[in-house]
Amino acid sequence: MSNLPYRQVHLDFHTPALPFTLGRHFEKKKFQKILKSARINSVTLTGRCHHGHIYYDTKLPAQHPQLANDFLMREVDACHEVGIKAPIYLTVGWDAFSADRHPEWLERKPDGSLYGFDDYGQLSPGWKTLCFNTPYLDYLKYQIVDTMKHFGSKLDGLFFDIVWQDPCSCNYCIKKMLNLNLDPTNEKDRISFAKLTEQFLKDEISATVKSESKDCPVFFNEGNILPSIRKNLSEYSHLEIESLPSGEWGYQHFPTTVRYAKNLGKEYVGMTGKFHKVWADFGSYKNKAALEYETFLALAHGAKCSIGDQMYPDGTLQRATYELIGSVYRQVEKLEKYNDGSQALTEIGIVHPGIVADSELKVDLSLAGAVNMLNEKHYQFDIVDQWMDWTKYELIILPDKIILSEGLKRKIQEYFEKTDGKILATYKSGLDAENTFLPDWGINYLGKNPFVPTYGKYSGLFENHLPNGELVLHGEGLLVSPQGSQVLGDEYRPLFQRNYHHYYSHFQAPVSENKENPVATRSDRVYYFSHPLFEMYKRQGVLQYKQMINLIVDEALGQTVLKTNMPSSGDIILNHNEERGELILNLLNYIPQRKAIELDTIEEVIPLYNVKIALSVENINKQINTDIKEIKNIKAVQNNVEIEYRLTENLLEFIVPEVKGYEIVTIKY
Repeated sequence: MSNLPYRQVHLDFHTPALPFTLGRHFEKKKFQKILKSARINSVTLTGRCHHGHIYYDTKLPAQHPQLANDFLMREVDACHEVGIKAPIYLTVGWDAFSADRHPEWLERKPDGSLYGFDDYGQLSPGWKTLCFNTPYLDYLKYQIVDTMKHFGSKLDGLFFDIVWQDPCSCNYCIKKMLNLNLDPTNEKDRISFAKLTEQFLKDEISATVKSESKDCPVFFNEGNILPSIRKNLSEYSHLEIESLPSGEWGYQHFPTTVRYAKNLGKEYVGMTGKFHKVWADFGSYKNKAALEYETFLALAHGAKCSIGDQMYPDGTLQRATYELIGSVYRQVEKLEKYNDGSQALTEIGIVHPGIVADSELKVDLSLAGAVNMLNEKHYQFDIVDQWMDWTKYELIILPDKIILSEGLKRKIQEYFEKTDGKILATYKSGLDAENTFLPDWGINYLGKNPFVPTYGKYSGLFENHLPNGELVLHGEGLLVSPQGSQVLGDEYRPLFQRNYHHYYSHFQAPVSENKENPVATRSDRVYYFSHPLFEMYKRQGVLQYKQMINLIVDEALGQTVLKTNMPSSGDIILNHNEERGELILNLLNYIPQRKAIELDTIEEVIPLYNVKIALSVENINKQINTDIKEIKNIKAVQNNVEIEYRLTENLLEFIVPEVKGYEIVTIKY
């Protein structure tokens, strides 16, 4: 069973100087009633905000200038009186109070300008980012201790925000880089040093917290969960996936990130927001259907739920907001037990490109394309790094850019030795630093393809599934030659490469008659495509790119663990609870739409009827190491109906009569 509460609110309180007493309208009974009526059982409360202000009685000069009493202590006590946990939020990287008084503590770009949020100009609004190689770190640690001493045994945990370091060029960073024999004029060295600083920062904060309390829950928020978290993972008590889909994260982020985070061995929380757009979009309300989807998807993936809000400066909560949150959390309260303590049943592992290099985007495009392709076909999959166990997967996918280190070569060799599984690789995946493919790929590297785009014509398992003609490949490819592998597709180049001197109509020239190098191959253990199909799918949405990947996956797996007629708009997550002897099938059908220029949202719930499900009992038995010979019952939880089923030697088949947004099907064996 879990330790983290399921129904959380992350309550921001970034409050500048005011013309009135801070929290002047705070009333304990009203505060408690609103939280309890919304079924909330944990509220992250602000101890120090991005303005640098502190919200409890302290001798530090950063105490909020209009604080008339120990406001945060009143909040904490009010929560505890009614059984609500109250961890405390402390800003780390943005602190306007410190930035204004100590500009020498600020991060600097190589030209001397500032890093920060929104608009970084001296006469423009927005927070400037502090550097952790400056004496600011000493102040930060002192303030952490101040908070912990003030709240003592009442402290339920600490949430540290803005825990990242930019490639800073301040005097302190330059000096430290030189001491490490790093070159401050080299961008790669600055980026590497920034990562070292982040790891150092977490170490320092963790040691500071542990000096006061050995068991205080701690989370460091970077706005993302990436493989780089591994260096400090032991210092996290749990993970919180900040992912507001109507903000910069989008609806791509959470379903991608959670498939990696869930395998890191920590409890995890999915955090969205009540705002129509993003943090502090005052006076706005997320559509109820959207908020349902974002919280229900967290439940389906075994996560707890957190909804972001911001308290008003007078210390009140907006009633309409908590009516909205309550309308969703009352549903969560009834459903949270079903996936609690469960494990995902997956047969495919996608290797996270973050093990090679960090992406500048919230989600790497090749990873996003891979997740979309597999999720739309309802395959059951995880996202893995090189420290996780690959041997439990029938198929490993290396999307587009997994350049092989010596460690990854050993990982692949171990996978081949211990399993009969296959690898699907695209573009540069499988190359090493010397541009040599592993022998198992059965191909030789010849160089970059000079034609972008180009065309492919496919044979073998692709025949009768793709259009009977050439297929444009929108992306830079590699030139390869077969070395023992079977060719599944050949390149047919355009009549010429489009340029200023010689171009044909609006875009690429039509296909020529000359067959060139392979664009798809198959060896004993490896399927390979010479183009970045996953990123191409995310960028272009060409259906045939997904169809080719699906055909490979189906051939590699043989019988997949799940087949369904559910449309590609839906999500299906299959979990297992060993203690209860139960499979949990989560079906969601919410459709994000781009109705605004800058964001997607969900307005309506569109029900589905008669969703067919076929589960491979053989595959399930293999994964859970048991032998399911009979089914006790199958039940649709939301509709509260028993479902008839057909069980043969290898297949469990049934029909879910209705999926109205979210349905949970429990299968007791």
